[in-house]
Amino acid sequence: MPRIHPQLPYEVLQSEVLPRLPAKSIGRFRCVCKAWNSFLSTPDFARMHLRYQTNHKLLLLDLLSPTFRTLDREPLNHDSITTTRPIPFKKHDVLIIASLDGLVCVCLEKTRELAFWNPLTGAYKKIRTPFFNDISCGALAFYNDSLNDYKLLHVVSEGAFIYSRRLDSWRKINAPLERYNVSNFVWSMTTFVGDKVYFKVHSRSTRGLWCLMCFDVECEKFKEIQFPPIPCGAHLRVNLAALNGCIHLCVACGETFKDLECDMWRMDGDGWIKVAEIAIPHWKPFREIYTKKNGNWLAICKDGKGIKNLGFEDFATDFYAYFVGHSTHLYHQEVYIETLVSPNP
Repeated sequence: MPRIHPQLPYEVLQSEVLPRLPAKSIGRFRCVCKAWNSFLSTPDFARMHLRYQTNHKLLLLDLLSPTFRTLDREPLNHDSITTTRPIPFKKHDVLIIASLDGLVCVCLEKTRELAFWNPLTGAYKKIRTPFFNDISCGALAFYNDSLNDYKLLHVVSEGAFIYSRRLDSWRKINAPLERYNVSNFVWSMTTFVGDKVYFKVHSRSTRGLWCLMCFDVECEKFKEIQFPPIPCGAHLRVNLAALNGCIHLCVACGETFKDLECDMWRMDGDGWIKVAEIAIPHWKPFREIYTKKNGNWLAICKDGKGIKNLGFEDFATDFYAYFVGHSTHLYHQEVYIETLVSPNP
């Protein structure tokens, strides 16, 4: 009896099989035929493929080379570390601001530009900005809206401006932020949850003056949210993170770094609910936290050579290892996922 070789319909391959493949494999499948090359090169397929990508990697820049490489999540093995590849920008010129959907937003200091860069494909798009002098002291957020337009929000001393990838232009928005001008207040790196971007904001001169600034990416409006009661300890660290789609605020304080205690709060509307009290047994170096798209946490490992998944229990029992200890949003490393999303519209 002859063996039957069932074949998957081409529509099933397009919608169910190909989008689930790793991004690196798509290049090989583009060589199958002209039809596949055409389909796999479309923005529609890139968006379809993006929905299935969950393997977060750590992007590391070596500005002395200048090259970059990526590391997989723990556990590390010889397959986790990629070969080095050249950075497509000038030496000593690149600082990472943020990543989203496989695109990395970088600052190019010497040419006074920003850029959207896909490290996997090597494609990039440079963005000129008239506010370059405020990049290090202002606030920057990288996000996308409901129309799938990747945007930058830049808060500077002159006000708030938005860059649109689709329109390739900047525009000023109506944002009464005089009270929290970047000349007098420090705006943190951002946490992007749902359709809102959140910043920690604190005074450069008045101790204990903190608030949370929320920016709705659809209506393009800012809203100030007051912090829960902040202790006036000699040493204070405040961390903003997201878990299961909810904003959490972790406040650690103490007379010295050796006796820090932490309260964890969950945002409820415009108020806060305390969800944990954590005693930190001893001080250790604070590490960086990143938020995955599904709302869970990732942390760079202590040796800076891998990524660890975090749940609420991990954060509560090993809090000292993952607490954010600084406000700057410019880095030489970033957590990202490999996708086919293009930096160009």
